[in-house]
Amino acid sequence: MPCMKMCCFYLSTRLGSIIVGILSILQVLIPALILVANGGEGYLKAEASDINSHINDFGQEELFISFLRFTEKDPEIVFLAAETFCGVHLLSCILMIVGALKVQRYLLLPFIVLDVIRLCVLSLIHVTGMMVIKKQLNLGDLIAITIAGGFGLLLLFYMWACVVALYQIFGIVTTEKYRSMFGNDPTTPARIPTETVNSKDLRPVKKAENSLYSYNSNYASEYPTYNQNEHYR
Repeated sequence: MPCMKMCCFYLSTRLGSIIVGILSILQVLIPALILVANGGEGYLKAEASDINSHINDFGQEELFISFLRFTEKDPEIVFLAAETFCGVHLLSCILMIVGALKVQRYLLLPFIVLDVIRLCVLSLIHVTGMMVIKKQLNLGDLIAITIAGGFGLLLLFYMWACVVALYQIFGIVTTEKYRSMFGNDPTTPARIPTETVNSKDLRPVKKAENSLYSYNSNYASEYPTYNQNEHYR
């Protein structure tokens, strides 16, 4: 069963995934360009050295200190790793959008894998960051920033789950059982009797002006219940 049937209670998971792909491109592209514009590895080394010179003003977290020293020593590796991941993730976003448009299930997989890695890293950065800067903030500000960051991460995980749901739905609409009930074209499903499959019996379901909005409406669950009564004959 898909982990969600609609995106934001209004959009189909197909359209929602396309929007997620566009937003993810911006989330990856903008930080990468900013890093390059500020000088790349030179900027990273300068910032790491500056923070390291005032290390007593921050929380003494072992993970933070280790990363800081590594960045100061080998900023080229950190810069190359960050830019490589951003480039690969950008490509996965494009493939996901194409997969959503063309109903190609496995084009969604690279995005699902890479984005959950990105979100786990962001979660680790958020938790560690709050522990590191707690000396520089009063309790109220620390709580507010922690909660705001937590809700931001929840939103990002929700957006990721939308793509996972679309992957699950694509797996459903390509099964023989679904095709025997609604035809071979998932973008224009048609209800047909299950005991006899005849192309003449196909009845296209009424579509909205934009098929992306009504994409889920005919197969929100795995296999919509078909009652063989006079209403469908």
